[in-house]
Amino acid sequence: MQNSSKVIGIRLCWKLAIVAFALQVVIGVAFAEEILTLERCINLALANNQSLKIAGERIRESEGRKQETFGNFLPRLSASANYTKLEESPRMSVFFGGYEQTFELGPDNLYSAGLTLRQPLFTWGKIYYGDRQASLNRRVTEEEYRKVKNSLIFDVKRAFYNVLLARQFEIIAKEAVEVAASHYKTTQALYKEGRVSDYDVSRAKVQLVNNETRLIKAKNNLKLAREELSILLNAELEKDWEITGEFYFEKRELDLEGALSKALGERSEIKELTIQEKMGKISVKLARAENRPNLDFLVNYQYTNPFYNREEWGATWNAILSLNFPLFSGLSDLGRVKQAKAGLEQVKILRSQVEEKIKLEVRKAIFDMEESRDRIEAQSENVGLARANLRIAEERHRQGLMSEIELRDAQLSLTQAETDYFQALYDYDVASAFLDRALGKYQ
Repeated sequence: MQNSSKVIGIRLCWKLAIVAFALQVVIGVAFAEEILTLERCINLALANNQSLKIAGERIRESEGRKQETFGNFLPRLSASANYTKLEESPRMSVFFGGYEQTFELGPDNLYSAGLTLRQPLFTWGKIYYGDRQASLNRRVTEEEYRKVKNSLIFDVKRAFYNVLLARQFEIIAKEAVEVAASHYKTTQALYKEGRVSDYDVSRAKVQLVNNETRLIKAKNNLKLAREELSILLNAELEKDWEITGEFYFEKRELDLEGALSKALGERSEIKELTIQEKMGKISVKLARAENRPNLDFLVNYQYTNPFYNREEWGATWNAILSLNFPLFSGLSDLGRVKQAKAGLEQVKILRSQVEEKIKLEVRKAIFDMEESRDRIEAQSENVGLARANLRIAEERHRQGLMSEIELRDAQLSLTQAETDYFQALYDYDVASAFLDRALGKYQ
């Protein structure tokens, strides 16, 4: 009987465990949308950000322009139809034998239908250069899309780290309030024993209120950071959504020369200006080609009624080889060439400016990471020492061996050490994300 009871008990435990696991799964699924990781935040922003959607539509617009310019290589076929009602049919009068005779030359209802085929044979490169420019313009819009995406990823990372930092500062503020509240109670007890003055109690009360005020500010900063992240995501979130994650400190190999070379080779801004420079050279060629001859081939087919003055349908056709040579256009062609050359020079100057800006961004990111890394290493041990010092100070204060000012200094040292440590972690992660952006690194 005891063995059977044990078996029943074991089976019951297994069933309860299975039920508990199932409940955990259900609860986890129910609240899965309320937990936001950094990766999920980035994916939500990429799926919902309006600026990125606009950049995507510009790519589609450029694809349509490319299709339009390519169509200039192909023949154009057009159809026409006409109907004319005359007041009276055309007539001709002649005098014969002293009498006037009138003859009708045709009906008073005129019908016609026709087809016209036009095929450019030679345009001095105008069609080719136009198509080439449209292809390059599509590549420009693709680089613009990558640039917007890269900036968006950085903005989401920074906003995510802002929430992490604000949440950590709130935790530090709560700890400071708890420490101040405990110290206030201790000071009140010492006052009742006659070991401290009412001035010490008042100072402890002021410190508690100050820390509570800092906690209120920390909570408000957390709300603002959450709002900033929510706006970037542009997605419907649960009211009580939370983020999960922590600051990530990993030493990166920082080679300034290698980073500068990679940034100048990968940044969309440089690629975009390189393409625009090619487009500028094509614009000069297009402007020059405007004053060059065109050779077209045309075929016309007409189906008319009346046909040769007979009230019946008949067809005619003709083929035309057309050469058009502009002789003088009021110097407007020279003006277009001058504009195209000036635009090309602007792109070259702008590229030089952008290169210097990118170099500065890379240097700033690397210098900020190095500075933040040194601060992290310096503060990582300092927090533990400050916490230990506060415990010693609190015990000595209870025993009446330490003054109020010395205890307060220990409290401030811990708060400052924790604040500086997490601020350094935040600065390092933001600088690392900024370096990825400066290098043109994409998700």
